[in-house]
Amino acid sequence: MSGVIILAGGRGTRMGGVDKASIILAGERLIDRLLRQLPYDAPVAVVSPYHLGMPQVCEKPLFGGPAAGIAAGHAALAGAAKSTTAILAVDAPDSPQMLPALEQALESSGADVAVATLDGLPQPLCALWRTEALTRALHELGNPRNKSVMRLLGLAKNITVVEGTAAVRDIDTLDELRARRERLATQR
Repeated sequence: MSGVIILAGGRGTRMGGVDKASIILAGERLIDRLLRQLPYDAPVAVVSPYHLGMPQVCEKPLFGGPAAGIAAGHAALAGAAKSTTAILAVDAPDSPQMLPALEQALESSGADVAVATLDGLPQPLCALWRTEALTRALHELGNPRNKSVMRLLGLAKNITVVEGTAAVRDIDTLDELRARRERLATQR
């Protein structure tokens, strides 16, 4: 079992400045949909400045970007002592479905991190890191504020990729949210 960092605290500017974690999809908030799909007793750090009604942490100062959120979540999980750490984004609420494939790839490759791809591009917010490698990369990154998660990923000594499924696809715009709602409605 891995520790899990859930990034849930962006500004949601492409959606008009909404708290994405609280968006309703198929009758539940995105954060609840994601959490429901995690292994039962996985230690979780939800990174968000928005009140979600659950334990959470946030980077200081707020809105420092995803690398700063990862650093805050990593610090919050420090006592959990898990050998791997998953990094997931709340706007890809079905991304936990990728965890078994990421775990298998990480184990078989010996890499520092397994990353899902989508349309041939790495999705660093759907990744499974060896916790020791993530600690090292965050240390090498220095102050994570306003640094990209791709830069953090670039500090991994070796990376293995896993072809992502539709579960990796995120919801960044109102049109994408509308399309996802329509697709889920037709699947019922």
